[in-house]
Amino acid sequence: MSDRDVVDQFTRQVETFVASPHVNAEEPVRRFLALVLPRAGDRALDVACGPGLLAKAFAPRVASYLGVDLTPAMVEKARRIASEAGLGNARFEVADATRLPFPEGSFDLVLTRLALHHMPDPAHALAEMARVLVPGGRLGVFDLQATEDAVEAAELNAIERLRDPSHARTLPLSELCALAGRAGLSVERVDTVSLSIEIEDWLRRAFQPAEASEEVRRRLVPGPRAFGGHPVYRDAAGHLCFDSRYQMLLAIR
Repeated sequence: MSDRDVVDQFTRQVETFVASPHVNAEEPVRRFLALVLPRAGDRALDVACGPGLLAKAFAPRVASYLGVDLTPAMVEKARRIASEAGLGNARFEVADATRLPFPEGSFDLVLTRLALHHMPDPAHALAEMARVLVPGGRLGVFDLQATEDAVEAAELNAIERLRDPSHARTLPLSELCALAGRAGLSVERVDTVSLSIEIEDWLRRAFQPAEASEEVRRRLVPGPRAFGGHPVYRDAAGHLCFDSRYQMLLAIR
């Protein structure tokens, strides 16, 4: 997956991403805020910010908020959303998470949400996020969570890549913590949360060939371990769903 492929996929996903029920779910964001505890004097950086939805929760609680993303269409959408929300201290720029254009120690707080699983080299991306933190600065990560079972995790990632070609790999919590340590960070707190995801809505939010969607549907049959350890079931309305797991981490440089 090249940078061009990622930009192409997320340019097409802008509106579906903004409208996504699980991306806009309030409880995970509330939990992330409680984990990170942003401070009034923080200079905050949101890496791979997408359409800037996290800014609505964090920007009012910090001194300045800068979001960066590889996809120009996402950055433009973030600017519009921030303007409509009256976030006067938030701005957004195009930048690559693996080559952040900032000096060492530029930020007190770095955030990244629902992005690390799209990065082919998460270790390098985390090292870049650590580099731009001041000593004692904090990194908050919110991302998909794979199970610790390697076979289940491989199945989960294979299905995720069928559904969204920009998917690289979802990490288990143990590996995320280990990569943070390799980046020179000390893990302070972790949290996890699950959300029920309706499969047809989930498929519509990405762009893939019809045969890929059919293959996902074929593989996601109801069962206790049908999606990499994530149960697949039908809700009260008969919609096929799975419980998606998310992990949150706060680490200190």
